[in-house]
Amino acid sequence: MSSPNDRTERHARLTAAMQAAGCTAPRDWVRSELSEDIAQFARFLVLRDVHQLADDVEGTLSDMTHDRPDLQASVETLRAALEPSALHALLLAYGRALGNGFVMVLDEGPAAQDADMPGWQLMETGADGAPTGRAVQGLHEDYLDFEGAYQPLAAPAR
Repeated sequence: MSSPNDRTERHARLTAAMQAAGCTAPRDWVRSELSEDIAQFARFLVLRDVHQLADDVEGTLSDMTHDRPDLQASVETLRAALEPSALHALLLAYGRALGNGFVMVLDEGPAAQDADMPGWQLMETGADGAPTGRAVQGLHEDYLDFEGAYQPLAAPAR
């Protein structure tokens, strides 16, 4: 059994790590991780990264037209037809809806379940890559309300 000093130190380390990762309010995440043994820091990181990808409208457009130069004319047509803020809002909403769908698939498995189909589960690992044995689940419970839960970091690597 850990001592109160060990628990206090673990709480402080986890809080500092979450703040360094951009968490704006780590208190409830840390409390839940430590008292309920839920992989909340890993959940936070998945949600943060999926949100950052969904929010990177210009980066995604750049990637898309790099991979599909035939779509550049369509992007330019959209830019000419819509105010920049309206186009950004449209593509941001699309990216977030796609991100929400993605975390639902991670949480729930295949859309069409069959007895012969495998499923999957997202697992937390330590910094060394070794599984901790804790599942990372319930992402859909926080995805839609996640805005403001993190400070955007540098643009995601592409």
